[in-house]
Amino acid sequence: MRDELVLETPEQVRALAHPLRQRIVNLLTDAPYTNKQMATRFEVSPPRLYFHVRELLTTGLIEIVEEQPKGGVIEKYYRAVARVIRLGSQTGAAVNAEDLTAKTLEVVRQEFMQANRHFDDHPPQLSFAYEPIRVSTERLERIQGHLDALREEIYQAMQDPERASREHYVALAYLLHTLPEPGKEAAEGREA
Repeated sequence: MRDELVLETPEQVRALAHPLRQRIVNLLTDAPYTNKQMATRFEVSPPRLYFHVRELLTTGLIEIVEEQPKGGVIEKYYRAVARVIRLGSQTGAAVNAEDLTAKTLEVVRQEFMQANRHFDDHPPQLSFAYEPIRVSTERLERIQGHLDALREEIYQAMQDPERASREHYVALAYLLHTLPEPGKEAAEGREA
């Protein structure tokens, strides 16, 4: 498995613009799974899951790493081709950022709901914040620096050859974006 894959084609980006496909790739960065194992984990039918697995295979985001005969059929084990997937500069410009962000937030919601059910509405290590705030340019730059350092820490953890034996399996999501000034939308609407 490579450390990083930079998406180069619109087809690859479109393949990831579906919450279930993102969840499949995320799972397959941790270990190989069969279609049946993934269908059970994601609580979907095996044919529905296979449709999405085929799309990910076709676009080169996952690969078959093992085939084992079992009861007259061949079980295929799939694995992500890279630990980290990033948008390339060319593909990034062609992406509908709003749609891709919305799909990714849906993945976060689905993963949280699954964990919440598993831990009887009390997931351990839960930290959540939503803070619309006003900050100076300097403070925003510091916050961005902290997020960049956090992303680097996560990237290093994904490269750790011992990661499968670590005791915590967690998800981290963050979204930092500029908000419109309160009241500007209403004022602009009156002017139009």
